[in-house]
Amino acid sequence: MKQTVLYALLGVVAPTLVAGQGPDCPEETCEVAPYFAGDGGFVGESANNEGESDVTVHVICGRTTVVVTVTPDADGIVRQALTSANGLNCRGGDGRIEIDNLRRGGWYWINDDRNSAVSALIPKEAAGNEQIDPTDPGGVVLASLRDGLATLVREPASGRIGIIPHVVPVKAAKPCSGMAGSESASDCHLGSPDSWRLSARPASVVRPSGAQQPKEVIVTLYGENYIATGNVAARAEIERHVSVEGILFTEDEGRAPSQGEPGVLAWRVEVASDDQRCLPANNDPDRLSRQTVTLTLSQMDGVIPDPPDDTVETTFTVTCPGDSAASAGTDLVPENPFPVHR
Repeated sequence: MKQTVLYALLGVVAPTLVAGQGPDCPEETCEVAPYFAGDGGFVGESANNEGESDVTVHVICGRTTVVVTVTPDADGIVRQALTSANGLNCRGGDGRIEIDNLRRGGWYWINDDRNSAVSALIPKEAAGNEQIDPTDPGGVVLASLRDGLATLVREPASGRIGIIPHVVPVKAAKPCSGMAGSESASDCHLGSPDSWRLSARPASVVRPSGAQQPKEVIVTLYGENYIATGNVAARAEIERHVSVEGILFTEDEGRAPSQGEPGVLAWRVEVASDDQRCLPANNDPDRLSRQTVTLTLSQMDGVIPDPPDDTVETTFTVTCPGDSAASAGTDLVPENPFPVHR
C-alpha cells in the first residue's frame, strides 16, 4: 500500500520557469533540501528577513529551475506541496530545493510509488562543510548527485526509503575574547558592531534636597565577542535639555569597572539638587515631570569590532523628591539662619 506524507497547500502558486540554475538563493538566508526526486513538500516558519514574510522556493531539476513565492499563514508557518499538479516536482531526475527566508528548523519530504522519506533542511552556508559519503552495506540502493549534499537509500524488498545528508555538523566557534593573538582570540566567533551597549544604573534618580550629597549614576559599557588590540579607551558625551540642572559629568573618559563588576568601561554621573525647580514653595509647573539625561559613546579605540559612531547610548531619568522630602531638605540648607533638625 502506498504511504505518503500528508500536506496542505496554502493556496495556488504560479511557478516561473527559469533557464539554467535560476535566481540565486542567498547563502546567508537560504535553507536547502539536499536531495529531491519525485513529489514531496516542505514545512517551516518564515524568518521575516528585512520585514518580508513571503518565502521564495527554487525547485532545481536538471537544467530547469522553477521559482515560486509562498505566503505563510497567520502564525508565520509555510506548508507547501511540491507535486506534478503545481509543477514543482522533479520526476525526470534528481534535484534539490532551495528556500529563501525560512527560519532554521524547517523540514521536507519526498514520495515515491510506495513510501516517503523525511529529512531536515540544512543551511546553504553549511554546504561548504566537510562531507562524508554514507556506508554501503550491500542489499540497498544508494543514489546521489555527483556533487550532491545527501544520498537517497532504498531497500528494494520493502520499498522503504531514507535520506542521509553528507554534511558534517561543525561545532560552534567559541566567543572571541582577550588580546589579539591570544588563544582566546583565535578561531573564535567575532561579534558585530551592534554588540556594544551602554546601561545606566539606576535608570531613575530622585534628586537630593538642599545640601544633601549628590546621587550617583554608573553608566557601564558592555561588549560581546570582541578582541582587544591594545589599551581599550573610550570617551562619552552627555546630553540634556537646558532646563536639566545639577548634572555633574567631569570625566568623559571611561574607567575600568570596580573589581568583580561586569562591563568593559564605566562612567560616573552625579545628580545634585535643583531647589529652584523642586521646592514646592517655588511652584514650578514642571516640578513633577521627569527629566531625561542621555549618555552617548563618542569614541572608542583598541577593540575589534569598532562600535558604530554616535549610536551607542543610554538614558536615565531625574525627578524631584516628594513634597515632604523636599521640605525636609530645606531645613538643612546653610543659608537658613534657623535650621530645624528632624
